[in-house]
Amino acid sequence: MTIEELKAALLDKEFPERVEIGPDQIVTDHKQFLKTQFIMVGQWNDKKPLDRCPAYLRLVKFWEAVR
Repeated sequence: MTIEELKAALLDKEFPERVEIGPDQIVTDHKQFLKTQFIMVGQWNDKKPLDRCPAYLRLVKFWEAVR
């Protein structure tokens, strides 16, 4: 999934108050979470594969949890 597809799927949407994206990861402020993760993905070095970016992986987990 591309960053643009994730943005289209996740931004400007409402989500539950708590979203569990992993056994040790619970998102309680989805707007701040998404803002931070998209900033971090934007700073990822293009020479490295996107699927190695921790922020990208967290966004995918969030998307999988809320779809």
